[in-house]
Order: sequence, then C-alpha cells, then structure tokens
Amino acid sequence: MVLPPFLQAGDKVGIVSTSNYTVQAYIDEFVRILKDWDLKPVLGKSIGPRKGSFAGSDALRKNDLQQMLDNDEIKAVFETMGGYGIMKVLEKVNFNKFKYAPKWIVGYSDTTFLHTHLQGILSTASIQGTMAADLEDGYKKASWESLRKALFGEKLSYTVKPHPLNRVGIAEAVLVGGTISVICNAKGTMSDVKTNGNILFLEEVGEHQYRLDSYLTSLKLAGKFEYLRGLIVGQLTDIKEDDPPLGKTSEQIFMDVLKDYDFPICFGFPAGHGNVNKALIFGATVQLTVTTKATTIEFKTQ
Repeated sequence: MVLPPFLQAGDKVGIVSTSNYTVQAYIDEFVRILKDWDLKPVLGKSIGPRKGSFAGSDALRKNDLQQMLDNDEIKAVFETMGGYGIMKVLEKVNFNKFKYAPKWIVGYSDTTFLHTHLQGILSTASIQGTMAADLEDGYKKASWESLRKALFGEKLSYTVKPHPLNRVGIAEAVLVGGTISVICNAKGTMSDVKTNGNILFLEEVGEHQYRLDSYLTSLKLAGKFEYLRGLIVGQLTDIKEDDPPLGKTSEQIFMDVLKDYDFPICFGFPAGHGNVNKALIFGATVQLTVTTKATTIEFKTQ
C-alpha cells in the first residue's frame, strides 16, 4: 500500500462535497480549524451549490473532485459530509494523475465508497475521519486531534476498554473498511472492499437490527470474512430494535454471524457516527492486540 506524503505546515488542502449539501456555518468553522493547523484551505466549487439533497449536480461534484485530485498544489482533500452521492460520480473520475502523485482523502460514511476504491484499485491509503458536518454537534477535541495527528504523520495508536464479546488474539495486517451499508452497496463494483489477509473495520448508524443482520450475512456469503485477519467494530449508533424484536444486541448479531471464524474481534472502538470519531488510516498496516484487559491498535506508519 502507498501512503501519501504526510502534511506539513503551510500546505494547501481542498474541501469538497461529493455527497450531500453541507450547511455553510459548518464549512466556515471547518476552515477555521484547518487554519489553526497552519494549513491553507481551498474551497471547491461544490461548496455552496445545492440540488435536492446533493451539493450540486452529479457533473459539478465529479468535476470538483477531479480538479482537486489533479491540482499539484493540493496536498489533501477533505469531504464535508456523508449521506449519499459518491457512487453516482466515482466511476467517471480519472485517477491516472492521482496514482502517481497520491494525496490524503479524508471523510467517512458515504466516503467509504471512495476509501474502498482507493485501497482496492489504487493500493493507496486514505483516512476515515471526522468531517465539517459533524460540527453540528459542536467541536469534539478527541476526534479532530486524532485527525490532525494522522494527517501530519504523528504516532497513532489507541487503547480500548475490553468488551465481554471480544475475541482475544493478535493480528498485523492492512486496515480497510468503513460503514457497513456502503460496503454492501459497493459489492460487485470496482470499489468492492478487499478483505483477504486484511483487518476490517465496520460501523453503522440508523439501521434496524434485521438490516444489520442482513448486511453482515451478505458479507459472509460474499466471502468477506473467509480470510480476514481481524475485525474492529466501531460505533453501532441508533440501531433500532425490531417489532417483534430479534432478542439480541447489535454485538450479539455480529457474533452469531461470525461464530465460525477464529480471528480476533474488538467491539466498541470509538469511530463512526457517534460522539467521538477517532481517525483511522485505511491502507496502513496496523497491529491489533485483543486481550481480556484491553485492546490496542497501533498504526505502522513511521
């Protein structure tokens, strides 16, 4: 996997909305944060326009992302919001120049489609991290500080409290993943997640339990867990109980689907659609150590 150059003070960085429209006030606050990091933010043409729920037309959003990828002065590209929309434009984006001059792509949720494309097709790392739209709930220091550390190449490691359903073990492999529903939508496309020999991160928001079960079962039937080295489960936010209920927690749904495998599993990693969204470098090698006392995740980027 190729890791793009880490950022340095004074670098120009692009801000785009390839999916849903983002409220301008959150963009303004995001710009202030980047300036505090001594970066020079450049707003794309998808910042401001609106077409339905999207940040402008498909063509505008595609062209905006393309221009940011091709601009040699832009050292990273930040998505402002998830929702839906990247898969409508990604197949028309040309990555020829990016392949030879990669830069960090940052975002989560719908950006999962872009992350899995970068790792699967271009063997290039990217960052799942907090976005401008998250500022609706205020500035979360832990989320933003972890993103800054990931972007500037500082040592990145996490320790997570034990969960009763964790499966102990040690694995070292490339980290891939994102939002479960988006990963399922990407199956069979060029952006399909590659899990063989890798560690997978999964999180989800706003789904019913039966849908969570169906997503995981679908991934199992597609062979996504067959040669997996480890699994990190992030925040399972606002997962709704069914009527009649399944009689399981969201974590138990995972374990029922994964009972035939023996790779280590960590539950409760603070990343995803919750109050804290710790940055993860997809495409980087990580060491996952799950014990009865704690889970540690160390990124091998130094």
